[in-house]
Amino acid sequence: METLLKAGIGVQFVTKAIVPANFIKLFARHSNLVCAQVGLTCVDDNIRKIFEPRTANVSEKLSTLQQLVEIGVTTGARADPLVYGVMDSDKSLSDLFSAISEVGVKEIAIGYLFLRPAIRKSLERNIKNKQLLCELLKPYSEGTTLPLGMKNSQGLALPKEIREKAFERIKNTALDFGVSVHICGCKNSDITTESCHITRPAHRPQAELFT
Repeated sequence: METLLKAGIGVQFVTKAIVPANFIKLFARHSNLVCAQVGLTCVDDNIRKIFEPRTANVSEKLSTLQQLVEIGVTTGARADPLVYGVMDSDKSLSDLFSAISEVGVKEIAIGYLFLRPAIRKSLERNIKNKQLLCELLKPYSEGTTLPLGMKNSQGLALPKEIREKAFERIKNTALDFGVSVHICGCKNSDITTESCHITRPAHRPQAELFT
C-alpha cells in the first residue's frame, strides 16, 4: 500500500472492519489519493450481530469514519445490504444518518439485500429466529431476477415497486441530516444507472493497463 501511494497511485477501498492505526497514519500522508467507504447498515449492535457477526461493532465503524474524515480522506458510509423490514424503519434510518453526520460523513451508498442462492442458504442456516427469517424472505417471493455488476452473475432483488418507494423514502430522510444518498446501480439496473461510488475518478489521470 505504501509503495502504491508513494508512487502516486490512488487507492480506493470498502471495509466493514477497523482500519489499523498504521494505515490511518499512512493515509494521512497521502489523503488526496485515498477514497474510502465503511460498511454500516444500522447503529443497532444487536441487529449487526445477527447479520454481520464478524464485522467491527458500530462504535468502531463510526470511529473509523471519523478518523478518515479528520485526516482528509474522501469518505462515505455504505449501507449495503439493507435488510427490508429490519434495518429500514424511519427510526433506524434517522439514527443511522444522524450518527454518520455527527462524525462528518455527508454521503452514503445504499442497496438492499440481493438474494443469491448461497446467501439464502446462509440466512437459513444462521438466523435462529424462524419468524424473523420468514418475514425477511417473504417479500422476495415476488422479487425480480436481475444481473449483478457486469452481468456475469444474477440474483433475486426485492420487487421493483418496493425498492422505488423505499429508496425515495430513504433519500428524503437523509436530507434532514444533510446526507446525500447514492443508490447501487449494480443491484438495481431496472430502476437506476446511478453509481454507489465504490470507485471514483482518480484525482489525476493514471496510466491504463492496456492501450
